[in-house]
Amino acid sequence: MKEYYLQSVVRRKKPKLFSDTAKSVKPNVLDRDFKALKPNEKYVTDITYLLTVNRTYYLSVIMDLFDRRIVSYKVGKQPDASLSVDVINELSDKVKLENALIHSDQGIHYTCSKYTSLLAENKVVQSMSRKGNCWDNAIIENFFGHFKCECFKLQRISMKTFEDTAKIVSEYIEFYNSERPNSTLGYVAPAKYLQIQTA
Repeated sequence: MKEYYLQSVVRRKKPKLFSDTAKSVKPNVLDRDFKALKPNEKYVTDITYLLTVNRTYYLSVIMDLFDRRIVSYKVGKQPDASLSVDVINELSDKVKLENALIHSDQGIHYTCSKYTSLLAENKVVQSMSRKGNCWDNAIIENFFGHFKCECFKLQRISMKTFEDTAKIVSEYIEFYNSERPNSTLGYVAPAKYLQIQTA
């Protein structure tokens, strides 16, 4: 390789996540039924990495499947349990979560004792994708795809600090909820769809 001036591409290692000895995997109750008949019936949640100019941050979101609104989110500096727990606490302050279904993957953020105990306290039905099957949580993966293409890749160079990153994420989620047309909702924004359906 040296003789021919070749160099291998080394993939960047993902940061090590926090450890939790208590892990609880739940069945796939959602079963790819991504339609909800009313608000606060079904939610999907996930976490993505934000590799900015200076360091990596983390974005945790919860989406209501009725109107595809992002109803709770957090930008974090560390990949700890607060990423999954804090968004549930924020959502539970807005609505009563009893009997609602919340679907995630089987990542440690969603199998850890802090998260599963919190959902149990709120009498939430917890659902998980099958192991290694991203299609079981396709709607939230689709949101992250739009976010990365329409916001993150374009503004990544402006994300020099945590505050920059949090502000840009907040602005995009406000745009996504209030202005961005959604084909699944008849090409209206989630907030407008909610207004029409609950009028």
